[in-house]
Amino acid sequence: MTFRNGSWRARLTVLGVFALGVALGALAMEFYQQSVRGRSSAGPPPRGESARERHLQYLVKELGLTPEQTENVRRILDETRQEFLQLRNEMRPRFEEIRRRSRERLRAVLTPEQQARFDELMRRMDEERERHRRDGPKEQ
Repeated sequence: MTFRNGSWRARLTVLGVFALGVALGALAMEFYQQSVRGRSSAGPPPRGESARERHLQYLVKELGLTPEQTENVRRILDETRQEFLQLRNEMRPRFEEIRRRSRERLRAVLTPEQQARFDELMRRMDEERERHRRDGPKEQ
């Protein structure tokens, strides 16, 4: 199999950036999930709006929390969630700028045909990211 001059580099670059994005996304999701459910790896990660309540009930059951402790833990989880949401919102513009610059650089090494395909791939990834942000991750 032969590649046009530079074609293999472009493909490798796209693959590398995609892999990096997946890895960073997985790392960010793990960081967020640990913040929501603590360091415990028992059970599936929480999903959607009921995540806090499931996490709280897990702690109540596993730790035998009193009603007073349960309310304190609920308040702490709510406050922590708000802090993470605020941090994520503060960081979003920076992530978007890095993503935009990366895409510009990637497009520069692609042929016009590859650019069209790349644009479509990025559009689908953006839609999935927006859906995930709005609705939470897909059930596995």
